[in-house]
Amino acid sequence: MRRFASAFPLALVAVSVAGGATAASAAAPTSLVIKVKSVTTANIPTDKAPKGASKGDRVLVRDRLVNVSNQFGKPAGAVVGRDEGVLVLTSANSGTFDGVATLPGGTIRLHGTITNGIESYGIAGGTGKYAHARGTIAIGPGKAPLNTYHLRLGTMTSVSPVI
Repeated sequence: MRRFASAFPLALVAVSVAGGATAASAAAPTSLVIKVKSVTTANIPTDKAPKGASKGDRVLVRDRLVNVSNQFGKPAGAVVGRDEGVLVLTSANSGTFDGVATLPGGTIRLHGTITNGIESYGIAGGTGKYAHARGTIAIGPGKAPLNTYHLRLGTMTSVSPVI
């Protein structure tokens, strides 16, 4: 995820998602924690009437995802992916974000909300290794924040208890 001050008067947040590592087991979910730095490459606001932050305004955000440690078979400092998403304001102080990250092995879908500067993001599946990923993202402070992704990888089949 990438924290940014939009062209609007409020500080809003856009998202970069990262994930990866081993493929999920078919029998049981696998937990995975990934840490990457998010570097904004584009921040394109669309201000609809009335002027200033208001319902319907949009911000397109693109980020480069950079390793902070050895992951994905690449060293710290290596670019490991990219993401893109759109923040749509639902009011002057809140909005929804939908995005996707492209990483080694697939993509991850993300959905979240921002209300009065409080962010809440969830991971909602993807493709490849991340087809059934679920989890959350914690965003660190700063211009190039540390994003920590807590993923559960596994199948969507239900398991009935044996009696």
